[in-house]
Amino acid sequence: MSETKNTTPFSQQLAYINKGTLDAELTEALAEVVKAVRETRKKGAVTLTLNCSMLNGRDENVMKVTPKVTRSIPELERADTIMFSTHDGSLLRDDPDQHQLDLKVIDQAPQTAPIKLAQ
Repeated sequence: MSETKNTTPFSQQLAYINKGTLDAELTEALAEVVKAVRETRKKGAVTLTLNCSMLNGRDENVMKVTPKVTRSIPELERADTIMFSTHDGSLLRDDPDQHQLDLKVIDQAPQTAPIKLAQ
């Protein structure tokens, strides 16, 4: 186990798993998390888990490697909305107990103030 003389680099082994599709999936996952972190300014993560087990008990050289990629993508804060409930379970934007006022916008031409000259 301490023999590292002829060990294949991890990056090269990663390219072997699932014929390179794991490497592509990790690249995509990392880009997705980086974009979300830049947008939200919150922490994100990409986690790679490699489960290794013997394929069978007869051959000690045959291993089964099962990859799992998980993403922790930060989300934007969502704004609260104030709503009013009714007895039948509906939600309304306006208070049903408050009367509506018939307000109108009056267009008024802007008036220019007279210019006073200093003497």
